[in-house]
Amino acid sequence: MKILEETGISLEVTHLLAIGLIMLALSTVLFSVAAGALPYYEDGVYGLLLIMFGLQLQTIGKTPIGSLKRSWPGLISGVIITAIGFATCFIPGVLGDIPKVLVMIIFGAGSTLLLLQLFSADEVRRFRKTLDDGVVTHLTVSGAAVSILEILIAVLIAAQIYRPFLISTDIMAVVALLFGIALYYLASMLQKVHRLHAGSEISTNTPGASLYTIMGMQFGLYMLVLGCLLVPVNLGLLPYATSAMHGALIVLLGVQALVSGTMMTFAFKRNWIFFFVGMVFVAVGAFAIIVPDTIVEFLILFIGGFVILGGFHLLYILIWPKPKSAEPTPKPKGKDLLLMIVLLALALLTVALMITFGLSMLIKNLIQGLILAVVLVCFGLSQFALFYVQSLAEKKHLIG
Repeated sequence: MKILEETGISLEVTHLLAIGLIMLALSTVLFSVAAGALPYYEDGVYGLLLIMFGLQLQTIGKTPIGSLKRSWPGLISGVIITAIGFATCFIPGVLGDIPKVLVMIIFGAGSTLLLLQLFSADEVRRFRKTLDDGVVTHLTVSGAAVSILEILIAVLIAAQIYRPFLISTDIMAVVALLFGIALYYLASMLQKVHRLHAGSEISTNTPGASLYTIMGMQFGLYMLVLGCLLVPVNLGLLPYATSAMHGALIVLLGVQALVSGTMMTFAFKRNWIFFFVGMVFVAVGAFAIIVPDTIVEFLILFIGGFVILGGFHLLYILIWPKPKSAEPTPKPKGKDLLLMIVLLALALLTVALMITFGLSMLIKNLIQGLILAVVLVCFGLSQFALFYVQSLAEKKHLIG
């Protein structure tokens, strides 16, 4: 394995590895919680799982074994689930038991259907036509193990809601550990399938939205949800979880690196180095969400500096002259010219908002609470507008 080569890891496998890493981190924390060594933010765990489910639905559009097709309804559902996950992380108890019930339904009902689908005659026959018996057996076993453990987790969540003193922390830690191992087992089998059959990889194209656009818009969604929630927080109406707020953004950066090979405004080759960087970001962000107030200062400094750097990098991209192509490109006119002007204006607005947000992280009380909430809402809306206009320009081949 050469670390500078493309990883060749499929999107399905990438998501499984990221979620498996989160479950292993959760298991480690829960064992420490049981020993009395670490605190534990329960709402953060459910919010993090919903964020990962929402991102998976938006970027892959179907479960690892395959039951849903990528579509606009799936994309919109993923956005809603991700937004609920953000809100659950940011504000303790704001949605009551709704996040638990959602995770329970996704794990319980979804996994039951997948388990039935996996062992259906048609599904097994389809696999046996294209794969040898050994791979089919491992794929079946790994898929069944993941589904059974997900159903068990759903049962534990139900017990936690209705019989909160019935399940010990040690039991939850063991189940999380087994689930993480099972996800890595399934990921290895699916990657073997993708290597044997390149055509089995999921398309990264959704009508009207590229994978880059989908991942970029997550930051707009994050800022919009955070900005809206900061209004009642600053009025003293709601509590908030600072560590989880910053941890969710780090997780987003990690998933963006793994899925689209970008981080904020930076683009990289999806090699092994960048893959491991993305996994480290996911692990650090997950830890910050699950374990409250342990690495907050570090996260504030890193996010503030990284966002400012990303803003200046975007400004550099906008003003630095592009290399001339061999064939002269026609200059946009009329509506196309107006579209490019709007795109440039939105990009410059994004630069200003990124630098402003970054400075507010680094310089305490630089921007007062309610004003910061307005800045974040504007940031979120500008991101949605930017990527929408950018997608229109891409359709017209005005930009590469």
